[in-house]
Amino acid sequence: MGCHRGWLWGRCGGGTGLLGTLLLLGGAGWLLHRSGNLPGLDSLRGGTDPLEIARRRLAAGEITLEEFEAIQERLRS
Repeated sequence: MGCHRGWLWGRCGGGTGLLGTLLLLGGAGWLLHRSGNLPGLDSLRGGTDPLEIARRRLAAGEITLEEFEAIQERLRS
């Protein structure tokens, strides 16, 4: 029996198809990373500036101005 060409394992089980699949998935992950649409990306990068997070939360209405000022004061000390 001859070898078949499967999309996952490649020719005769040589792993070339698997390598291609992994490269394709890695490329898709890289594109998501570059576009900023990857959930939890900040935690993977070590986070962003806490004051910037507070500014975003204030702008989104998640915290009040008083809460923002308290956060800002805590971060200064």
